Amino acid sequence: MKPVDKKSLEKTRKHKQTAWIVTGLCVACFAAGVSVPLLMDAHKSDDLAKVENIYGLLKDRWFYGNQVEDLDSRLAEQAIAGMTTLEEDPHTNYFNLEEAKAFSQSLAGSNVGVGISFYRNADDEMTVRDVFLDSTADKAGLRTGDVLVKVGTKETKGLPNEEITQTIQNYKGQKLPVEVRRGDELLTMTLEPGEYDSTVVCETVDGIGIIDLSSFSENSGRKFASAVKKLESQGVRNVIIDLRGNTGGYLSAAKDISEVLLPKDSVIFQEKDKDGNIRKLRTEQEGQADFDHIVILQDGSSASASEVLIGALKDNLDNVTTVGTQTYGKGTEQVSVPFTDGTSLKYTIAEWLTPSGESINRTGFAPDVEVGLSPVRTVTYPGMEEGEVIVADSVNDNAGALQLFLQYLGYEVDRTDTYFDAAGSEALRRFQADHGLEPTGEADKETFDQIADLTLIRIYESEKSDDAQRNRALEILSSGE
Repeated sequence: MKPVDKKSLEKTRKHKQTAWIVTGLCVACFAAGVSVPLLMDAHKSDDLAKVENIYGLLKDRWFYGNQVEDLDSRLAEQAIAGMTTLEEDPHTNYFNLEEAKAFSQSLAGSNVGVGISFYRNADDEMTVRDVFLDSTADKAGLRTGDVLVKVGTKETKGLPNEEITQTIQNYKGQKLPVEVRRGDELLTMTLEPGEYDSTVVCETVDGIGIIDLSSFSENSGRKFASAVKKLESQGVRNVIIDLRGNTGGYLSAAKDISEVLLPKDSVIFQEKDKDGNIRKLRTEQEGQADFDHIVILQDGSSASASEVLIGALKDNLDNVTTVGTQTYGKGTEQVSVPFTDGTSLKYTIAEWLTPSGESINRTGFAPDVEVGLSPVRTVTYPGMEEGEVIVADSVNDNAGALQLFLQYLGYEVDRTDTYFDAAGSEALRRFQADHGLEPTGEADKETFDQIADLTLIRIYESEKSDDAQRNRALEILSSGE
């Protein structure tokens, strides 16, 4: 998990030109140079007629109308934006062309490459973070922590990530030679880049299976079944399902995964429509998995389909334990309606309930065993701007993160809030001296970013060993609690 809070992209609205019929009675009168507002007969106009009247007035009489390019579409966009941003439902959204494409890609879970995620270590080397199940990297035996020294003919050190990715993708369907350093050993492998699913990672630790499910894509159910089959072939009896950071996806994928884990005819969830009618969705085949104990890792970002799966397993099995923090609490279902111009509307059609009839909307699931993460793994901050400097005895929105980072890197601080005190400044001065920087005890953007990057590398390098939630899950399964 990254300590950096990714800023959300401000949504822009775009819609195809729409024909409107302008109706209503408008009266204008002027006296003594005073403008009297146009009037509409509210008693004879329904809500749609009012919208059409406003559209017509702005289109034909608005003073700034001739300054707006493609005014018809802009007015339509604004109207759609208003209709799809009601405070009662944050999950109904209109997507413009770019947003619709990104949303579709996020649900697909499919990528072209060798099937790894990676980060840059302190020496700027391409280091494997995750190996996705059944990818060419997985089949070739790449492991977390391996360093890719060379891809094709290119040394990866210092090479931009985009260039490495493009080089790999250019070899789609072809043999790609890579050099890998594993500890002190240099290995040569041949990979064949192609399509892979980026939602499932599977590993074993001390005989315990761990399935990391990052989202519910169209292929996640099939890959999850493959992970279970792999673990069972190794004699694994206890498994951890990691749903942290999994904000959901296709409910059909949650159903597919439930089919693997639950007996036939088990209720996965109940669906309640706007009229109060309830339909129960059940498994249609006998689950193939037979684990002694399942531990689910969850956090505040585990939402939607993740919560469906948690509810299904908790209500139907007696060998499930949840570890982590409260889940998000998204208990509604959405459908997507595509338009011919590539835009789309996602809107809520129903509320879903657990098999026992419980609604978790806006509340979420509390964990059976509550375990938080260290603050450095969850801290958010705005980031430093050019010219901004954090000085001793001052308040700054980035100061809390700065002091947490220094503490994590082994420098003693007295506080980790937005007040940057003398102890924090002294810790920073020692860091600067240790890393060849001018020991001013003050942080500009360059210094702050260097500390943040080093912290992120350390977190990646110790991601599994320092993961309190994961370690608690392993402890539960190892001890038979």
